[in-house]
Amino acid sequence: MSTLRVLHLGAPESLDPLAEAAETLTAERTFSIVSVETAAEAHEAYESQPFECLVVEPHAAVDVIDFIASIHETDPKLPILLFTHPDSVDLIGKALAAGATDYVPKTDAGTDYELLATRIETSISYAGEQNTADPWRQSTSAISQLYAVTNQSELSFEEKLDRALEVGAAELGYPVAYATRVEDRNLEILSVAGDHEGIEIGMTSELSENYCKLVVDNAEPVGINNAEAHDALAELSTYSELGLQCYVGAPIMLEDEVFGSLCFAGTEPRDPQLIEAQKLTVKTLAQWVGYELERSRREEELRRQIDRLEEFTNVVSHDLRNPLNVAQGRLELAQAECDSSHLETVVDAMDRMEDIIEDTLTLAREGQTVDDKEPVEIAELLDNCWDVIESEDAELRVVDEFTVHGDRNRLSHIFENLFRNAIEHSTPPVTIRVGLLNVMYTSTRADTGGTFGFFVEDDGPGVPEGRRESVFDAGETTRKDGTGFGLSIVKQIAEAHGWEVELTESFDGGARFEFTNVR
Repeated sequence: MSTLRVLHLGAPESLDPLAEAAETLTAERTFSIVSVETAAEAHEAYESQPFECLVVEPHAAVDVIDFIASIHETDPKLPILLFTHPDSVDLIGKALAAGATDYVPKTDAGTDYELLATRIETSISYAGEQNTADPWRQSTSAISQLYAVTNQSELSFEEKLDRALEVGAAELGYPVAYATRVEDRNLEILSVAGDHEGIEIGMTSELSENYCKLVVDNAEPVGINNAEAHDALAELSTYSELGLQCYVGAPIMLEDEVFGSLCFAGTEPRDPQLIEAQKLTVKTLAQWVGYELERSRREEELRRQIDRLEEFTNVVSHDLRNPLNVAQGRLELAQAECDSSHLETVVDAMDRMEDIIEDTLTLAREGQTVDDKEPVEIAELLDNCWDVIESEDAELRVVDEFTVHGDRNRLSHIFENLFRNAIEHSTPPVTIRVGLLNVMYTSTRADTGGTFGFFVEDDGPGVPEGRRESVFDAGETTRKDGTGFGLSIVKQIAEAHGWEVELTESFDGGARFEFTNVR
């Protein structure tokens, strides 16, 4: 009886089920498994004794990609299996590109470790060989290429889908691949790779006449190695009209519902074990299609929102402002002809309307994500903002000098609005301070992740705790002549930079705005 020596990097509790699964795998081989938790321990174990396979199970304490790359560089022939959840598409792609031999899907099913044990034995059997018929190598190649497609951000979803089908068909060895959408129990073909006269983009058919019915109804991958051998399958038009003998399909999920299916098919029967192995790869491809579809829809909805926002700003900027300008002109003529206290009220109302228009436009424009950022010296920016405020009853103290990356013009709106807010809501004189956050004294304790925080605070009356969230709502104000947009603009611009902002209390009892996740 031979022994397979396996090094397992992962959580220690994963060792027992793997060992138990290995015992039931075969009577001819036993597994000798060494399990460690850190990359350093794995390197030490690897250098101290020979291993025939390495299993990497990602967890927070390990840089998986760096570890796999270092081991692969040292021993390119050592089988390295990544044992992780199928939805970790990005991690899987990077691991395969770094040198992992294959990945094994980790799900909630009870057969995970049996499959892992099988893959360990298979990978060792194929170590050092180049066998293109090996389904595990097909899986590795297909997913690795899929990751390359994912990184091509300039491609549309439709273009990525076409390439994913081409990759899958080529690597898995099927003459035709297609993606479908299901609606009202009808099947529509969205994309096709390969050549089959009966399968074309835009074609529709009843779901009940397709192999895809099994995929959609069960929301699970389906493999058919020889449809002719099964009476129920042979009656379906997929076989009787299209002549598809073998088929592997998996559900495309969108918002936890089956959107359609990803299918690979051929006109000749196939080995059932090969079909069964390829179901895992097709499932991964289908999951990726679902992720890309969901992202594409979010981007499309965002574009629609931006279009509506631009339409709104045009209406406010032109269609509303033009009649207001006419009214202001007529008001000036009326003031020249007569002296009435009622006209002063009209002037105040129109000035307020002008302020609301300006703040509304600012709110609409400044909330968009900041793409082009530049280093901005805060001390210089604050000086410029303070010059705009022009208040003799307020003092600005810059506690710390620091640099942020952002849009200088939009950042000016943050500080100008905060300065005005402090001055207008305080009894003079008021002192405003700006400085870096000390993480020991901030109201949140999140890991910085390479970012930092700063504060803007005053010694005014502050904001009651119950109103500290609502003050950021558009239109929220306690002043009769205020528009209520100032702090909403502050929040929008901060979030457009990827920052977070929170209102709390300063040491003097005034308002303290804390900005975190700043770069």
